[in-house]
Amino acid sequence: MQYLNIHRPLLLSLSLLMLLFASCERDLEELQPATFPTDGDVFIDGFTGGLQYAVFAGAKPTAFDVDTETKYKGTTSMKFSVPDAGDALGSYAGGTFFLESGRDLSGYNALTFWAKATKAANIDVLGFANDLGANVYQTSISGVPVNTDWKKYYIPIPDPAKLTMEKGMLYFSEAPENDRGYTFWLDEVKFENVGTVVKLSSLIFGGEDRQESVESGATFTATGTAIYNLPDGTNQIVTVSSSSFAYTSSNPDVATVSEAGVVTVVGEGTAVITATLGGDEVVGSLTIGGSGIAIRPSTAAPTPDKDATADNVISIFSDQYEDETIDFYNGFWTDSDTQSEIIQVSGDDIIRYSQLNFVGTEFKNPTIDATGVNRMHIDIWTPDDIDEQADFTVKLVDFGSNNQFGGGDDAEASIIVKAPTLKSREWISVDVPLADFSGLSSRANLAQIVYVADGIPNTVFVDNVYFYSGEDGGGGGGGDGTAPNMAAPTPTKDAAQVISLFSEAYEDVPVDNWRAGFSEADFSDVMVAGDAAKRYDNLDFVGIETIMNQIDVTEMTHFSIDVWSAGFTSFIVKLVDAGADRILGNDNVADDTESFVIFDTPAQAQWVTLDIPLGDFASLMGLKNIAQLIVEATPRGEVTAFIDNVYFYKDEGGGGGGGGDGGPSTAAPTPTTPTTDVISLFSDAYDDVAVETWRTDWSTAEFSDVMVAGDAVKKYSALDFVGITTEANQLDLSEMTHIRLDVWSADFTSFSVKLVDFGANGIGEQTLGDDAEHQIDFAMPATGEWISYDIPLSDFTGLTTKKNIAQYILVAKPAGAATVYIDNMYFRK
Repeated sequence: MQYLNIHRPLLLSLSLLMLLFASCERDLEELQPATFPTDGDVFIDGFTGGLQYAVFAGAKPTAFDVDTETKYKGTTSMKFSVPDAGDALGSYAGGTFFLESGRDLSGYNALTFWAKATKAANIDVLGFANDLGANVYQTSISGVPVNTDWKKYYIPIPDPAKLTMEKGMLYFSEAPENDRGYTFWLDEVKFENVGTVVKLSSLIFGGEDRQESVESGATFTATGTAIYNLPDGTNQIVTVSSSSFAYTSSNPDVATVSEAGVVTVVGEGTAVITATLGGDEVVGSLTIGGSGIAIRPSTAAPTPDKDATADNVISIFSDQYEDETIDFYNGFWTDSDTQSEIIQVSGDDIIRYSQLNFVGTEFKNPTIDATGVNRMHIDIWTPDDIDEQADFTVKLVDFGSNNQFGGGDDAEASIIVKAPTLKSREWISVDVPLADFSGLSSRANLAQIVYVADGIPNTVFVDNVYFYSGEDGGGGGGGDGTAPNMAAPTPTKDAAQVISLFSEAYEDVPVDNWRAGFSEADFSDVMVAGDAAKRYDNLDFVGIETIMNQIDVTEMTHFSIDVWSAGFTSFIVKLVDAGADRILGNDNVADDTESFVIFDTPAQAQWVTLDIPLGDFASLMGLKNIAQLIVEATPRGEVTAFIDNVYFYKDEGGGGGGGGDGGPSTAAPTPTTPTTDVISLFSDAYDDVAVETWRTDWSTAEFSDVMVAGDAVKKYSALDFVGITTEANQLDLSEMTHIRLDVWSADFTSFSVKLVDFGANGIGEQTLGDDAEHQIDFAMPATGEWISYDIPLSDFTGLTTKKNIAQYILVAKPAGAATVYIDNMYFRK
């Protein structure tokens, strides 16, 4: 589930900053038969038919202009100047072109236009039927690719018969890309009847046959999309308004459905909600199992005991205190299914959230300065059965000193509440230091609290949401506002074989300090998803000392550390042994030794387990008196890094570089293919292309970066299958002939390699019909030795195109039980 962009001002049905006032109500008289103009022109060398323009809230008012210099045809074009991030006039470009009275567009099937830009970019949203009112038939396309050449674009009309008096002719929204603005143009904007625009399919509820068991009073809103084949042969996904569909309930006594797609559960029993679009059946449905019973707390939440003055309480929602000015407790943001109401239990006001995926409370007028407090409190209750998969996330969002979302100085961070803390049918009080929101670099301009649940809990009651000053202090985390939102993986080594410096999984030995005086870094203890971690900001190098409690690791074979950073380009681990005299820097006895291991281009924005054989610290002559651990990162002085699970351990399998399973003791063969004939994903022999992740979220495997005889290697444990992606930097392999990779395993019985191409549109959607993939299987491969697979790409017979390679999937058996090492993974001529 993606929800990182839910605050973005694409919520076009919310308040608008209008340059011109227009009526926002549809008068009932408009519903009577009337004749409206059928003109399809929108902008042909100027506004047509009384077209007006209004700017969206938060957008730059001067972003739109009429250009007489750059145009596709005629004398003028529409010019849109997207601002840089942090622009004082507005954080994005967005607005709508509308009419005071409607047009009859039922004779057309698409809005068409020509577009170009000053650079290759993807326009966030372009669409029509945003009329400054109910936006009943609002339709749009997203991520519209433009470049420096003029090209014609199409936005199909889902059901033209409904657009008999439409006022919204065109709307747009685009934010800076990589914090930089640019300019794009539209020309020859008009509604047309294009015979070669063909609807392939349409969907509600994501095309799923969704099933919900809920009490009476619950509501759902159907959301839909449609897929069209365009005249240029490509397929286009269109976001369709709920009102464009025609709905049917199989049992209105259980669930009714409005013309706007709002499903309301009214009784006990079963009902199935289906739809058509333009007379065609729609994929997807909603099956309602109505219980007829509204499950709610029988008692009110515990009464807060904080003194409003003495504890500096800042209340968001509580009958016990005077609440701050709140804009809303549910913004009904795009893609949020969450419904809400304020109910009373034992005379106490409580917010009830149902069908919860995510929901936001906003208080930006004005924002809240929480620098004078250090804790947050919230009471929650759910009727849903809780298992180990259930979690409830609380996110805080700070809009920065400019008090604007997307202004370039925003910060946000989350905590996650899971079982056993999270319980069913019982009030639980979540009371946490604000320092636990470890990515929240500022809290002087707090503006949003976001609640997130992934399936369970589905219904949550919330009360007593407030900030206050408690016994323990804590800052906002410091640093650059980029931090992990999930804890590091829990180590699984036998505690009897571990010497731990820092890990909640083990009992730690004493550490003198986690930032020695000679360090060049800022340090803080933080919490990440309820797990303690160490955070270093502005990191060049930092010394971690055990001088007073030197560690004898002569019985250990490996050193392990988990590290997370969104911005490092290399990471260095150094061990220092004080020698037999146990004194560092003793000029009379030169027995100190040290050695380091470098990890170049480690994976970013994910936890990476560095599992290093002690033999790789080649210059470390002693292991009896480890007195310092030094970590370094580049670019120097600019990195924010989190570390966890710092420990030595004994590999019972002995030596090698595998870490705990008797892995390889020698490095993989060094490749000899000329650099000019290679596109490398991972190899010390070549410059690698950008890889987003070496383990996708949908993988079934454990992953770590390890060293084998001084060589960096990827290790997968408990491997069933693992996804590796270059989705943002898809590879064109049309000039390549082979894929090569080195593989080592002591226990696999088969190994497979799959390549996936996303097709010309670069979108990984099987429904679009242009994806291609193929898997090659190797039965009973040799074990306990490096295998160099050199596979002709022609063997991937199902891979009908190789210009947009985006995924690489490795599979092994026995499923979920294999340990596999990978090195030198590249394509060659």
